[in-house]
Amino acid sequence: MVFGIVLFFGMPGGTEWIVIAILIVVLLFGAAKIPQLAKSFGQAMGEFKKAKREAELNYKKFEESVTGSEEEIPKEKAKVKAAAKTKGEEVNIKEVAAYMGIDTEGKTEEELKEEVQAKMEASKSEKE
Repeated sequence: MVFGIVLFFGMPGGTEWIVIAILIVVLLFGAAKIPQLAKSFGQAMGEFKKAKREAELNYKKFEESVTGSEEEIPKEKAKVKAAAKTKGEEVNIKEVAAYMGIDTEGKTEEELKEEVQAKMEASKSEKE
């Protein structure tokens, strides 16, 4: 029968193939099951997209953790400068050191300044 249809109409194009596929699905599953299948397919697509977004976020976090040290210092400098401008006063070196991940316990301001400068110079040399 299908062979007779092909001979009569010629080879089906894109639209005809979609109609044929829909007819086959209706014949196989019945008209009552199609809404359930569509719902299941939609849920599966939603779960897939959710997992894809989650994987992309994990990849970005991993990428930032690997290359983050190169990008952190300029961002930190910009944030510190912006904080100083908004406050209209000098930035506390202990806040800057703590923000950069330097231990501030029992250290003088001079020691903290030296450590901040060393960390910034190290990040500059890593970029080159």
